[in-house]
Amino acid sequence: MSRAEEYLPWAETFIRARRVVAVRIDDKQGEYEALSETGSIYFIERLEQAQALLLVLQGHSSETRLEGLAQ
Repeated sequence: MSRAEEYLPWAETFIRARRVVAVRIDDKQGEYEALSETGSIYFIERLEQAQALLLVLQGHSSETRLEGLAQ
């Protein structure tokens, strides 16, 4: 199990509670953000958490917009 997978239960709850629709990952700056449908931005502390959010969003909806700035 990868470190991101360990955060999947947290990610599912975080997405539901905050209505997250996108995740922005900027590896160069070390910045990770979750964007809600209301326009709120939540700063994420760990890359693994941001990756878990992406995994959950990819599985939940084809309407979800994902932004990955990492290369």
